[in-house]
Amino acid sequence: MIDCVDAFLDLLADPRTDFRVKLMCYGKLRENVLELCRYYASWLGNPLMERLRAEIYELLEEAISWWGGQDVLDVLR
Repeated sequence: MIDCVDAFLDLLADPRTDFRVKLMCYGKLRENVLELCRYYASWLGNPLMERLRAEIYELLEEAISWWGGQDVLDVLR
């Protein structure tokens, strides 16, 4: 999972990659996070699983916001 997130963050930072590819990868990564959390739900229990999922999603949302901000900055330059 860490490798998937790392690869996604690298993809976000690559200005040559089309934004549609980035968004498709983002959607796929969210599905992978949900699958991972469901797998660990039996050990963590639902409350901790939901918290883990929410924190990972929050991190991904921050990355997407950063990426959008970079695009705006590029246009302003």
